Amino acid sequence: MLLYDIKIPAAEALVKLVGANINMLFDLLDKTQSVPGDIAECGVYRGRTLVPMAIYLTQNRSPKHVLGFDSFEGFDESVDVDVRLGGAKSKDRHVAAFNETSLELVQAKLARFGVSNTTLVKGFFRDTLHSRADRRFSFVHFDCDIYQSYKECLEFFYPRTSRGGILLFDEYKDPHWLGATKAVDEFLADKPEKPVLITRQHRQKYYVEKL
Repeated sequence: MLLYDIKIPAAEALVKLVGANINMLFDLLDKTQSVPGDIAECGVYRGRTLVPMAIYLTQNRSPKHVLGFDSFEGFDESVDVDVRLGGAKSKDRHVAAFNETSLELVQAKLARFGVSNTTLVKGFFRDTLHSRADRRFSFVHFDCDIYQSYKECLEFFYPRTSRGGILLFDEYKDPHWLGATKAVDEFLADKPEKPVLITRQHRQKYYVEKL
C-alpha cells in the first residue's frame, strides 16, 4: 500500500500485516535491535522505505539514528558500467534515472510524520560517505542499483558494521541490475559471510550478517 508516497503495510499503524518488502526491513530491524550502531540506507530516492523505517524505529522507542544517503539527482555516468553489463530490459539504466526526487521532498515527508531520528546526506557516495567515517552501523539497506554505488558502499559500510549487524541488498540477483550482483560477489569473495535469502510472500531479497 502507498500512503503519502511511502510503502507501508495496509492500516494506519505500522504493524506487520501485509507489504512483504517493508516487513522484511522491519524483521531485520528487529533482529538487529540489540546490535550496536545506527541505521543507514544507500539510495533513498523518494523515501518510500526510509520514512517507514524511521517511523517504525520511533514507534518502538529505538535510540538508533537513521542516515539516508542519496545524490537526489539520479545516476551519474557511473551507470555506464551497468549499461555495458546489460541484463533484463530496464527503463532506468541510464544517466539521470531516479532524479524525480529532492532532499526537500523527503525532508517534508519526515516532518509530516513527526519523526526526528533521521539525517539525510545529499551527494554522491564517493563524496559523502567519508563524512560519517566515525559511525558504527547495525543495519544497512543497499538500494542503490548500480555496480559502482554498491562497490563504494560495501567498501565503506562493511568494516563499520558491528558483529551481528546486517547488510541487506535490494538488487542482488535482480536480472535488471547485474552490476549489483557483480559488486557483492566480488566484495564477498574473500570474506567469511555469504548472501542469505529472505522471503516474504512473493518477494525475495538477500543479506549478510556480519561475523
